[in-house]
Amino acid sequence: MRLAVKVHGDKGGAGDVVLIHGTGARAEMWTPQIKLLEDLGYRCIVPDLRGHGESEDSTDRMDINAHLNDIVDTLEHCDLQYPAVFAGHSLGSIISLELAAQRPELISKILAAAMPGRVPAITVLTFRAFLGAPFHAIKGSIIHKNLAWRERVLLDTSHNSLKQIVDNFADLNYVENLPAVQCPVHFVVGRLDPIAPARHVELMHKQLPNSSLQIIEWAGHNCMDSQPEPFNRWFLQKLAEK
Repeated sequence: MRLAVKVHGDKGGAGDVVLIHGTGARAEMWTPQIKLLEDLGYRCIVPDLRGHGESEDSTDRMDINAHLNDIVDTLEHCDLQYPAVFAGHSLGSIISLELAAQRPELISKILAAAMPGRVPAITVLTFRAFLGAPFHAIKGSIIHKNLAWRERVLLDTSHNSLKQIVDNFADLNYVENLPAVQCPVHFVVGRLDPIAPARHVELMHKQLPNSSLQIIEWAGHNCMDSQPEPFNRWFLQKLAEK
């Protein structure tokens, strides 16, 4: 499936950066980073994942291979300069890492924010419960319209897509079985992240000799929102590294 995608900046400058959002988000989550990258001459390619933002939903199984195929099909029409930098948040980090394992020629480095290594069972159970009656009761209500951006966009996301993600990724275990990748992988995670616990990200970092790890204090899963200055400082530093 070809995804809705936004392209910011001009080809031929500092290079291309593909930014992939996570579950229940959309391309606009990267707006602050896009501004920084454009100012430095990078071109940004920013898709909406299946069932998110402006991309269509699907009745097909939405496992990791479906998302990889979507990304590859979409990028084929963006005239990318390969290898490109891939930056992902949560599910976007998983997609980037899996793509690097299968198509190493496409990716020069990965900036992996809040990548879940093994989602805690309580988090999975809580999200499954939320996708029942609470999701349908809140969606489209006055409460929905007055929520903060992250929560509002989560409810704007296709219920089917969210359920498919829970069904297909709840049992992932990258803590013990991380794909081998050739390119550098730079992890960042909030110390208080309940979805991608910092201890799990540290274990993934130790599995990859060509990786680095930054833990941001007093930040949760959306560390680019709660701690934008240290996140953006990390982002630009790792982007500039050769």
